Amino acid sequence: MDERIFPLINDYKINLLNPLEITDFSMFETGLRPLFEVLKNASDERKLNALITTDDIFKRVDVETIAAMNLFAGTDIEYEEKEEVINVCKAWEDHKKLGIQQGETKMLFTLVTKGKLDIDTAAEEAGVSVSEFEKLMSEAGYKVPETV
Repeated sequence: MDERIFPLINDYKINLLNPLEITDFSMFETGLRPLFEVLKNASDERKLNALITTDDIFKRVDVETIAAMNLFAGTDIEYEEKEEVINVCKAWEDHKKLGIQQGETKMLFTLVTKGKLDIDTAAEEAGVSVSEFEKLMSEAGYKVPETV
């Protein structure tokens, strides 16, 4: 590199924080605390779940922090952008319930497709009409069995 440009370059000091190396998050009083805690625990689903559902800091998190969590930690916490803060504990539980429901519905689709369960019973288990169940099944890419 041409040494004549060195006087033109500022030498700024930058403090870098590695959430994986932090053991005490209590020193952070902003959105960095929940963000760093999620980043540290993102690779362990059990720890992440325990953290979000038990730590009161997650009862009021600003949407910018949630967006950063979703981006950097790969979480999928839903929120309304017009809201300033949300209860991540509740959003996390809602997200888990939705995932369980979707998994149960896919299981019903598979059982119907394989002929292990009739469509009437599956629709009843899903809490929808037969026509709605057939529509959902088709939209999810499953072949709706022919009815006689």
